Amino acid sequence: MAERIVGRRAGVGDDFRYSRALLGARIVWDEKALDAFLAEPQAFSAGTRMPFGGIPDRRERANLISYLGTLR
Repeated sequence: MAERIVGRRAGVGDDFRYSRALLGARIVWDEKALDAFLAEPQAFSAGTRMPFGGIPDRRERANLISYLGTLR
């Protein structure tokens, strides 16, 4: 089941083993942080284990972030 992302602190959640980079990042996922992370995960948080190259298209990121904002 999907859970809230926007407004949640990075690196918390019971169903995933987060990297030390995100555990220690002290980031709260807002639209700006999500946009930067989704654009370039490795540049946003050096040391993240996310095997994801990012979403280069700004509109695609905005649509995804909008969807994530609906999850509660």
